[in-house]
Amino acid sequence: MISVVIPVYNEAEAIEACLEALLPSRQTLRKPYEVVAVDNGSTDGSRELIRRFHRAHPELPLRLVHEEESGVAAASQRGFCEARYGLIARTDADTRVAPTWLEAIVRRFEDPKVMALCGRVCFYRPHWIQRVLLLERLIALHQRVHVWLRRPHFWGFNFAVRREIFQRVGGFDTRLRLGEDLELGLRLGKVLRPGERIVYAPEVRVYSSSRRYGLHREWLRYTLDGYRAYFALVWQGRVPEWMLKEPSR
Repeated sequence: MISVVIPVYNEAEAIEACLEALLPSRQTLRKPYEVVAVDNGSTDGSRELIRRFHRAHPELPLRLVHEEESGVAAASQRGFCEARYGLIARTDADTRVAPTWLEAIVRRFEDPKVMALCGRVCFYRPHWIQRVLLLERLIALHQRVHVWLRRPHFWGFNFAVRREIFQRVGGFDTRLRLGEDLELGLRLGKVLRPGERIVYAPEVRVYSSSRRYGLHREWLRYTLDGYRAYFALVWQGRVPEWMLKEPSR
């Protein structure tokens, strides 16, 4: 029915909570699903933690695979290619999906014309910056507007696609070091056939980490790079060289 892909790179502090939220006892979906965790060269014990979690929770249909090529785009591509089901969703290792997440995705895809969706972005333990900026509301408005403009903005920790359209565009651009989610959504929007559509589904809700937020250089660079990538991809229609990853980490 649905495969969930989780890229993992040094996420030992977060991955357990992510996997717990996907346990059958935590999800309302009563149809088959699987979780594909893609290790991308972790050095902090993430792989071993995932294996221990699976031994402790054999009821979770979990597979751990490895991707040697560095970068979240390459890890995501491997996971999507490994996926066994016709619907594929992606979330991140520092994200906790809502109990109705899987069921809400499946319900949206009961409409055969829905080819992909992006869901509601929320944060657990939000930083004061996020509260002051009303960031959750702003992101929701941003997503609605961009779907209406036929320039869907996917956040990597909460979107889903049909395998058919994912293969139609050739999957992720594995050259990218960031913006692989947004870039994929934009290409999907360009290959829609008559009647097909991408939707914003606010009931498909996740809670992501706020760890990057704060008044420090890392957050400023993260924010600046995000806006630069958005402007280049959405409004200039190009992939600038600075967005491409280095040959190795």
